[in-house]
Amino acid sequence: MAKIYFDAATAGNPGESVGAVIIVTDDERLVFEQYLGELDNHSAEWATFDFALSCALEHNVSNALVFTDSKLIEDSMNQEAVKNEKFKHYYSQIMTKAPMFELMFVKWVPRAQNKEANHYAQQALYKMVTQSKRRKSK
Repeated sequence: MAKIYFDAATAGNPGESVGAVIIVTDDERLVFEQYLGELDNHSAEWATFDFALSCALEHNVSNALVFTDSKLIEDSMNQEAVKNEKFKHYYSQIMTKAPMFELMFVKWVPRAQNKEANHYAQQALYKMVTQSKRRKSK
């Protein structure tokens, strides 16, 4: 079973956001990053979760244990519902992808256990913000 870790980083809340995904299988360790646009921190987490599932499906992952440091996402997936209207779009996209997996579990972990995904997200955000500042100063 593949292990999937994901995290998002935002510059402000809301602010420019990026997501990072790590997929660990028996054979490989894959890292993906994606610019998400201007989002609040919770929307960025949802968008990154959706991105993580897309990455997994593109790499033929059929069984996945997905780790998140977002309790909101774990609770929503366990309850099979989203209360906040703003997240329903993301939830709907995720639920469209979920049946494409033979097995998929979503598990909350403390931030310390998700530090590699957090590191990649923060690093990608830093690069994006730095490049943006350079373009503006020219």
